[in-house]
Formats: sequence, structure tokens, C-alpha cells
Amino acid sequence: MLPTCLTSELKIFHIDDAIRELASDLNCDELAAVALKILHECDNDDIDLLRGLMRPDFLTQLASLQLGSGSRAARSLWEAKSSFGNVLVYGDYDTDGICSTVLAMEIFRNKAAQVRYFIPRRDVHGYGLNSEILDKVVSWGCNTLVVVDCGTNDSAMLEKLQEAGINIFVFDHHSVSSPITIPTIVNPSVNMEAGDQQKICATAVLWCWACKEGVISRDFLKYSMDLVALATIADCMPLHNLNRLLVRYGVDLMRANPRRGLGALFDCLGINKAQLSEEHLSMRVIPCLNAPGRISTADVGVRALLGAGSNDAVYACVNELTRINRKRQSLTEEIAKRIDTGITNGTIKQKVLYDSEWPIGVLSGVASRICAEYNRPIALAAPANSGKIIRGTLRVPEGGDAVGVLKEISEKLDAWGGHKYAAGFSVLPENWPKVCEDLERVLTDIKIIPEKLMPVIDISPSDVNISDWQEVCQLGPFGNNNPAPKLFVGCNPGDIEITPLGKENKHSCVKIDGAKLLAFGVSPKDVLAITNEIKGFVYHPRIDYWRNEKQLQFILDCAVIEDRKE
Repeated sequence: MLPTCLTSELKIFHIDDAIRELASDLNCDELAAVALKILHECDNDDIDLLRGLMRPDFLTQLASLQLGSGSRAARSLWEAKSSFGNVLVYGDYDTDGICSTVLAMEIFRNKAAQVRYFIPRRDVHGYGLNSEILDKVVSWGCNTLVVVDCGTNDSAMLEKLQEAGINIFVFDHHSVSSPITIPTIVNPSVNMEAGDQQKICATAVLWCWACKEGVISRDFLKYSMDLVALATIADCMPLHNLNRLLVRYGVDLMRANPRRGLGALFDCLGINKAQLSEEHLSMRVIPCLNAPGRISTADVGVRALLGAGSNDAVYACVNELTRINRKRQSLTEEIAKRIDTGITNGTIKQKVLYDSEWPIGVLSGVASRICAEYNRPIALAAPANSGKIIRGTLRVPEGGDAVGVLKEISEKLDAWGGHKYAAGFSVLPENWPKVCEDLERVLTDIKIIPEKLMPVIDISPSDVNISDWQEVCQLGPFGNNNPAPKLFVGCNPGDIEITPLGKENKHSCVKIDGAKLLAFGVSPKDVLAITNEIKGFVYHPRIDYWRNEKQLQFILDCAVIEDRKE
């Protein structure tokens, strides 16, 4: 079907004299100037700020990042040792976890006799450090433990290892919920309430620490920015200036010279590396890297990114990634359909759901999907570790605080942690009925912020050329807290010409004002059914390649119809 929105749901911006003056001051295109104003809601008088947003300087952004007191302590430990002996990197099972694991291995190989890694299983070990595994660390002959994407709230466990003479490094970004007693915990959230400008993923924490503290050459580090970009996109980090640049440089690296495992994965997914986009990464590549940690073991993702061994071995890894992802997709669809049956007119009757048959690894994806679609909080849970524990995932929409929700009931939880909009928890089976009741109550009390008006720029596609849009793309990469600008073209029903696109009439081409809007997944009859109501279209440009030449396409997002009167 053709998506629609009402005229009252749009906030329309025009290219007026003030925008033209701003474009002149910034030496940029008018379309880029109005897009900048929409994204950052700045006054024209803030010209220095706007210049910094338009063309941010990487070293300036890196210098402003505060990694906490643990940053210098970790550097001192690094400098104090000529070798860290046998190093174990303890990671996590999502994309940020495996990327930071690979990065830690690549960095610490420069000062180690041997570097190994351990990735916990979601269904057996749960999130974070596992005491049984740590008890074995000493017997494994480990001299140095490097913890990535977890560990901030595990000082008590780490103290025992430190007392046994093991060097400890922690590179994390999760919220602090327990006393910090390990001095070498590097986390922007430790010494401050980190605002959006300080929020980076764990892979970026490790990379920025190594870069800022000068523990390893920047020439070496620049070849690992692909890992930072992947993890930043995967963890939906806010795309402030620093994260924008980290992603931009990482994507550029993947386009020019991807590491072996990524290049093989691009081949398997049919992605031309030269045309790689953030959308390719978020929609196709990252789900493959995430999938093993959800329903199997994430080790295959680490092996793929390390790219060691023969070509056959590397392709075997990436083929396994794509196979597991297909299985993950099937499980996710099955669970989502079952939950959808309990949703009436967008109302989720029960916000805390449990099923003993659910695989816990796919629940976060299902919860994210339902939360985004219905703009409502939801928690999903299932048994793990042979029923010894119940693990859950929580998602809340804008206005909520997932970590705050869990903190409110933390006395009844076995473990918990996460981010503002996404968190996870563990609870003993005997405590689950009370936790379920309390969680349902807290989620019901969350005040839902109504969805904001959609900002759009009033401009005909016939007035947008490829150089205009390339300049707008300098405001990207686009994503969380930095959405891609959408454009609007008004029209009357008689102005529209609709033709089929593709052989089976599954897609449409809407011709308007001498340009084409491509409506994928929308048949011509779907457009014709509401033609008389259409007052315009919301669309976005996309740079495509035809025979290796760039061209600009216009993708139709939704039809705009007049508000229906009662």
C-alpha cells in the first residue's frame, strides 16, 4: 500500500531570503543551508556554530571528548609494561562487542606474547562478565584481561583478578549503576552524566582512547576505523559531530579497502564496495554480524572480521553469518506475528510478555520493532541457562528511560543495564511474578511523547541536482539524532502521471513537475486509489549508480492528503 500522512502532520520549511543569506555566509548550497537549520534548530546569528556543524574538524571533536579519569590510568598501565604477556579479551555478543573485541586484539598484539578472546553466549552466560569464566582466567595463565563493551559495573569481580596480579583494562560505554573501584575503567559515563555529545560506542571508546593517549600510532589506527563505523551504526549512537566523522571515515575505508572478512561479506550480499552506504551497513551487513550472538555463538563474527586463514576459511565464516541471519529473520517474524495478534488499534494490552519457548537472542529485535511501530514501551522475556534464570529485554520510546525503569525495580533483579532507550535484565524464576507485575506498572506510567511534526523542505524534484544533494550529504552520515532531510512537493491530482515500474507492476513511477518519484512496493492501482485526495508527496533523493556513473534518484516516502473533516 501507499503510505500516507496528513497535511497537519508536516512542518514545511521554505527556501527564503534568510536561508539564501545563510547559504552565502556558509558558502554552501541553499538546500544544504535549510537542511542544516532543520537538523540543528540554530539561529542564523550562530554562524560559527553552524560552520562547525557544516564542516566539523576531526581533531577538534576528538580533543573535546572526555573519557573519564580511567583514560590516563589506563595509559599509565600501558606505558608501565613492556609486555602484557598472555592477554584475554572478554567481549560481548553484539556488533559493538565483536568489533571492540577485534580492535582490542589488534591493539594489544603490539604488546603481548599471545592474545586470545572470549565471547559469552547470550543464552548461557548472559550480558556482562561471568563469574565462572573469570574464575578460570587465572588457571588459563592469563596475565592481562581486556574487557570491552561491558565491565563498568563489575568492579567486585575484577578486584579478585587484580589482587591475583592480573592487569585489568575496561573499555565500555554503559551507564554506571555500581561503585567503580577499578582505576583503569575507561568510560565517558563514569565521571559525568554523559550528554549526547559524549555518547560513543565501546569500539569508539577504545579507538579514541588509543588515539588521544597516543598509545599506538594514528597510521595504525586509521585502518581500524571500519570497526568503529560498524559499531557506531549498530548501536544507534547519536550522530553528533564526532560520531558523524568516525562513521564517515570508516565507511570511506570500507569503500576503498575493506578488510578481508568484510569484503567477502559484501560479495556474499551482492554489495558493490565502491557504492557502499550506511543503509547497506544498517540493513544488510550489521544484521549478519549480530545474528550469531542472538541465536548461536558470536565467535564466527569475530573470526570473520579478523579475516585470518585461507580465502575458503573466510568465505566459510561469512556464509555461516548469512545462513544464521536468515534463521534469525524467520524466528523474529514468527514471534512478531504472534505478538501483533495481541495489539488492538495500536494499543498493547500487556506491556510485559513472557514465553518459555522464545529464543532470548531475537527478543531485542522484536521489542525494538514493536516499540518503534507503536511508539509504546515493551518488555519481552524468556528462560535461559536451562531455566535457571529469566532474561528480558526492554525498549522504551522517546520520553522514556529504560535504565531508569530497571533501576526502580533493581532490588528484585539479578542483573541489569543498558542505555536510555534499550536495556536488558536478568531475574531469578521465583522473583519473576513480582518483577512482571512491577514492570507492567512502571511501563504503564511512562508518559508517551506524541510524535513530532515531520519537517520537510518545500522544493520540487526538478529543482534538485546531484551536486545540491552531495552538499546536503556533507551533513551526514544520517541516522540517530541526525535524520536525513525529507523533501516535499505539492500538487493537484491533475498534475500526476502514474506508470508501472518493473515487469510485474509491483512498483510505480509517479511523474510530477517533469521529474520521477519511484515508489517501491507500491502498485499503480494503490496510487490511483487515492489520487483525488493527494495534495503532494514527501520524498528523498538517493545517489545511485548506473554503469559506474552517479545519478540522482527520487524515492517516494508517502503521499500527503488533506486532513479529513469529521
